[in-house]
Amino acid sequence: MMEEMTRNCRLCQEPMPPSPFMTCPVCLADSEKVKTYILKNPHVTPEKISKETEVPLDKVSNMVKLGISVK
Repeated sequence: MMEEMTRNCRLCQEPMPPSPFMTCPVCLADSEKVKTYILKNPHVTPEKISKETEVPLDKVSNMVKLGISVK
């Protein structure tokens, strides 16, 4: 019998259930909020994104670093 493989979320590094996504449901929702905000406000700082979307700054910075929030 094979064990289910657990992996960690690409953003928060918390263990997550098997999923076709690389991020957990919370981070996936956060990244959608950030993407939507950036599309409407293209030249904005990570600090402003964090404040306006209520997504923690460290997570916003990680999204930008990983290229998640802009694609």
